[in-house]
Order: sequence, then C-alpha cells, then structure tokens
Amino acid sequence: MEEHNQINIPKVAVVGKPNVGKSTLINRICRKREAIVHDEPMITRDRKYYKTDWSGRNFYLMDTGGIDLKLKGNINTQVFLQTSKAIHESDIIIFIVDLKQPLSTLDEEIAGILRKTDKEIIFTGNKCDGKKENLYTEDYLKFGFGYPIEISALNGINIGDLLDEIVSKFKSNPEETCEYEEKENPGICILGRPNSGKSTLFNAIISDERAIVDEVEGTTRDSVDSIVKINRKNYKFIDTAGIRRKKRKVNDLDYYSELRTLKAIEISDIGLVLIDCSKEIAGQDIKIMEMCIERGVSICAIFNKIDLIDNETLESIVRMFNLKLKFAKYIPFLKVSALNKKGIKDIVKMIDFLFKERNKEISESKITNYFKKLDREKEGIYFKGKKFKIKFIRQIKTSPPIFLVFTNINAKRRVNLERYIENSIREKFGFEGTPIFFKFKY
Repeated sequence: MEEHNQINIPKVAVVGKPNVGKSTLINRICRKREAIVHDEPMITRDRKYYKTDWSGRNFYLMDTGGIDLKLKGNINTQVFLQTSKAIHESDIIIFIVDLKQPLSTLDEEIAGILRKTDKEIIFTGNKCDGKKENLYTEDYLKFGFGYPIEISALNGINIGDLLDEIVSKFKSNPEETCEYEEKENPGICILGRPNSGKSTLFNAIISDERAIVDEVEGTTRDSVDSIVKINRKNYKFIDTAGIRRKKRKVNDLDYYSELRTLKAIEISDIGLVLIDCSKEIAGQDIKIMEMCIERGVSICAIFNKIDLIDNETLESIVRMFNLKLKFAKYIPFLKVSALNKKGIKDIVKMIDFLFKERNKEISESKITNYFKKLDREKEGIYFKGKKFKIKFIRQIKTSPPIFLVFTNINAKRRVNLERYIENSIREKFGFEGTPIFFKFKY
C-alpha cells in the first residue's frame, strides 16, 4: 500500500491559534460546510484536506487544529504534531489571526515557528466587519509579515482578494486547471461506537499517523480521509467520529459529528464496522450496520482488541453477533488487533473481495433460468392459493446490486417474497457483505 499524492495540486495550510476562524474560512472558500464550526476551541484536531478551486486553479486546503503551546496532555501534543506535518507538507501557509483581539504571546510563538519555514506566508486578519476602530491591525505588524489581508470569513468580506493572493503564488502549471477532473475514488468508512479503535485502525491501514489516537472517548470530532493505493487501485479511507447511543439531550457538537458520520456512510462503498471485543455487543453496533444496509454500503464487521480477551470470550462474542445479526447473515467478520497491527492484511484482502462482490454482474439469461429451475424443483411460495413465480429478472445496477423483478403477483411490501428472492440469489451467486435491492413489476 502507498498513500496517493497528486503532486500537481498545490497544498495550502490554514494555521493559527484556537478559535480564530480557520474552519469558518475553510467552509467559506469551499463554498459548503465541510469543517465543523463551533464556539468550543480545539474542535479541529486532525489535519484535513479539502479540494477546491479559484480562477481556474485547483488546490488543497489543509485545515489544522489550533496551536496552543501552553496546553499539556497527549491530545494537544498530537494536535501540534498534526499541524507541524501540515506546515511541512504545504506549499503556502495562511497564517490567520483575530484582529479584534490584542496580539497574544501565543500569536507571537506561532509567528516565530512560521518564520523558520521556507514556505510562502499569506498573513490574514480575520473578523473584520468594516469597523477599523475595533481592530488591532497595527500591533500585528511586529511579526514582519506586513499588513494582513483583512477578511471576514463569516460574512465573506475580501475572500476573493485572499484567493487571488493564494493562486498568484502558485507555480505555473498549464496541466492543472479547474477543467481537470479528479477520478472519484471508492470510499471506505471506518465506523463504530466511540473509543472502539477506529483511528488506530485508520492509521494502521494508511501507514501514517494522520488521524489522532487517544484514550479519551470521542477524540475524533470530524471525518478524516486519506487516499491509499491497494493492489494498484486508489481507495479513499474515511475515519469517522463514533456514533453514540441516542439520548434525550444531545449537545450540538455531538449532533454535527454524527451528521458528518452519516454523510461519510452515504458517500462510501464499504463500511468497516469496529466492535470492541473488551465490551459487550450493543444495540448501537447493530444500528450502525442497519444504517449501512439502508444506504447500500457493503459491510465487514471488525472484532477489534482481540489482544485484550481470551479465545473463549471471543467465541462467545462471535456467537452473540451471529444471533443479533440473523437479519443479515451475509455480513462477514474479521478478528484483529489494530494496536498491534494484527489482521490488517486480512482487512486489505476483505476490502478487495467486497468490491468485487458489490460490482458483480449476473446476466439476465443466467439468473432468469436459475429461478425457472427453482420453480420446477421446489415447492415454492403460495399466496391466496396462487403459486408465486418470477417471469424474468434482470440486474439493472451494480455497487450496490439492484434487480428488476417481473412477477405473476404483486410482490411489493411482501417481505417473505423479497427474502425468498434475496436468499436464493445469495445461495447461487454470492454478493457477500453487500445489500441487495429490488424493484418489482407484475
């Protein structure tokens, strides 16, 4: 595996102390709500990549966690390391400050870090709504970056000027224009309850410490993605925030994190659902799989943290999983330890297998003849004394597979008939791990 990197597309890192408006600026430039924006500081913790364009040039914006060198603890150390990696990877750095706030020691420390780099620095002052008397612009001139470009990320003031400055610093590259279309990479989202080991697995798969891993529940607030090459194919891996059990009162930060996770499911082809073996299987684990099935996402259950339990306990968990998942026996599972990188190669093989299954195509003659054979050999299903028959069946879509079924009676909303057709198809043609959908006509 190797991480995919499009070297022709410039990378622009947005750097600053907590709560100066980095994520708001990202959303403004991308023209949609990509990053979570919240009054609570330190919401953005990982480095995230967003592709956008301006004046015919594509570029990546890299959102980073706010730098606060005074804060202690593993989370803050890793936030700083992620931001340092973003600075190192970037071609241009937007150093953003809050001009409504007096210059702080932290601003000076960040400026000192950036002065030591050989990167292009675009000094930007945020939260400018046109009232000059409320700004501390002159104080920030001591950084030596000149006058900042005064913007309001929230209200969109002078964003065009900032973007003009960004693209003016790109090296000329006639091949990179906004007519260039990036090939859509199949998506794989890593799902599970909080603290089930999603970020650890994400890092193990992409062979990079991109996602922050910490013992604190709910460390990942947003979705993080990385393009990885597996068997000469590029896949987009998406690490997501954990989905919690519904409570009467849910704070808005958890709400937005869950929305991002649902969005990740909707744009994914495969969901790797992590189950923490050190805890009992909960209804929420099954609920996550149901959400994937409803949205046509192929699934593999990943029993993680097998290093923490004995074989007898593990087998008991697997039995319980099979009992609770009677409605979807086609879902495969693997046993891994993401921390020790045990079983990672099996996950890679499973991903390749699941993509083949969800993209499988069965010819109309083959599947219609199969059901005609079943009609002759089996007693079949009767409805009001009439035997249910399939006149013909045709696959009309892959990824996920959808079948158009012509029958002799109305099969819509008849769960037993749909289950009979699905089980028959799976018995003969497989489609392991992937939901199957039907459209009926009679």
